[in-house]
Amino acid sequence: MKIELLLATILLAHATIGCASGGPTLQMTFKVTDESGGPLTKVPVHVVLFDHLNPGGGFGNPIYKEVICLTDTQGVAVAQGTSPDNKVCYEVKNLPSHYDEGGVYSFRSSSVSRWQPWNPTIELVIRPILNPVPMYARKLETNIPTPAHKYGFDLMASDWVAPVGKGKTPDFIFEVTGHATGVEDNDSKLTLSFSNPLDGIQPFNSINGSDFHSPRQAPLDGYQAKLELRRIRKPRQLSPDWIDDTKGDTNYFFRVRTVLGEDGKIKSALYGKIYGGFKFGGAVENCYLEIKPYYLNPEPNSRNMEFDPKRNLFRKLDQFHEVTAP
Repeated sequence: MKIELLLATILLAHATIGCASGGPTLQMTFKVTDESGGPLTKVPVHVVLFDHLNPGGGFGNPIYKEVICLTDTQGVAVAQGTSPDNKVCYEVKNLPSHYDEGGVYSFRSSSVSRWQPWNPTIELVIRPILNPVPMYARKLETNIPTPAHKYGFDLMASDWVAPVGKGKTPDFIFEVTGHATGVEDNDSKLTLSFSNPLDGIQPFNSINGSDFHSPRQAPLDGYQAKLELRRIRKPRQLSPDWIDDTKGDTNYFFRVRTVLGEDGKIKSALYGKIYGGFKFGGAVENCYLEIKPYYLNPEPNSRNMEFDPKRNLFRKLDQFHEVTAP
């Protein structure tokens, strides 16, 4: 998790109090371990505290300060400081052998001098970098040409299958149906299907806080042959009654290009993942479609989902489409 540090930062070793212009005192304990539960020693935990507003620019420019505390032989670090705001950002970052990990903690209340609860313990599991591999990985924005027609999309070519585009293999097959006559009248469905038996898709829960927030391997089973997403908003309908399956950040594993042997079992297949799900407009001409991003491991039968951003098989992507997260 990348946390932007605004303006001045103060780098402090161990658990000393950072400079502040006011606010209650706070104290936090961090327990830092690897995936096996072993403590990580002498690891810096970066804690970012709100300091004050610098006058100017409307309501003012927020100024933050940073406290760094080092873990001991038990993987424990204690941070102290003062802040007028109850939200605190924390992160372990820039370790050569592990992925960044972090989050945000909100204190519940404060007395005159202390944020409560006093000295909460936060456990940070830092995932090691094990076997990152090259993949086709990119953010995608495109358009489904017309409603009520099926269009194949080639993930390696990142294009629609001919004659609409230059793709050759219909890894994903998209179809948008329904109607959309305006912002207040949209009843549309996006259907994703596949070309081969045992191709499919399934959701997974992300590992919050880590830069590498998927499981290391895609599963062997549990793939569904079809995914349907709805967007429904009717005239004079109140917002709680709207339906939008594209809201949120659902993550998916998928399997494509599946080849079966004579015994009916999988002989070869490609596996991939999607962070953040699918976004689409309505059942209109050139309906927009977004996938931000998708990853495809080109090694047959490899379920490794640890992507190496330095070896993206898509070359020369611009900043709007490149992928930096593993």
